[in-house]
Amino acid sequence: MSTAITLLILGILGLGAGALQLYLGRTLQRKTDLLARVPASSAADVSRLLPGEPVAVQGTLRCDAPLTGEISQQPCAYYEATVVRQYERDRRRRRRRSRDTRSEVVSTNRQAAPFSVEDASGRVLVRPDEAEIDARSVVNRFEQAANRQPVLSYGGLSLELSRGDGTVGYRYEERALPLGIPVFVLGAVQESGEIGPPPVGSHSGAFIVSARGRDTLRREWGSRARWLAVAAIVLFALGVALTVAGLVTLVVK
Repeated sequence: MSTAITLLILGILGLGAGALQLYLGRTLQRKTDLLARVPASSAADVSRLLPGEPVAVQGTLRCDAPLTGEISQQPCAYYEATVVRQYERDRRRRRRRSRDTRSEVVSTNRQAAPFSVEDASGRVLVRPDEAEIDARSVVNRFEQAANRQPVLSYGGLSLELSRGDGTVGYRYEERALPLGIPVFVLGAVQESGEIGPPPVGSHSGAFIVSARGRDTLRREWGSRARWLAVAAIVLFALGVALTVAGLVTLVVK
């Protein structure tokens, strides 16, 4: 492959990566602006708002029919459990043999149950099935596969293993919304008076459930949006420079 073609390909990749960073940054900034724009409401106020109206509430998470975390085995209103297998693989390059470590997701499960946000004024029901959930990390543990067995069982997970497959071990991860934690919910009022997703076709709302407070989310998302914007500018500039260099090289030849 000629130098000019290589430069053009790298330039196009740089422009594409810049466009992706710009899109991600604008999406995150839109959600950050929404956090600042929607006023806080008490749980009791939600029932007095019109269906489809944006609403933000903060309080304590309560759940009458909780789930049980698949790995943690703790009661919660939401969990996402993942098991990642780490394994070694032989590589050969230029007559040299090496062994590197890779990983693959062998199991993932996400479950959510209706819960309530409780504050001094009362409770309001939330159905989080369609929400973007910012949960707590409750399990993050790596276990080496010292004495591997044909079947590995943990909690409700059961994985079939093969001997001599290069498995180094397994990482168990679970993010959850445990009972009784402070929770922040941004969504829209439903016909039933609950909090749920914005109306179909609405581009000015979001449905977010977070184990962190509104102010924390605004700071972190705002900072990430700014860094993504900087990355987009740098990648665009690099992409343009490489593309121009590639075109000049073609012309010179």
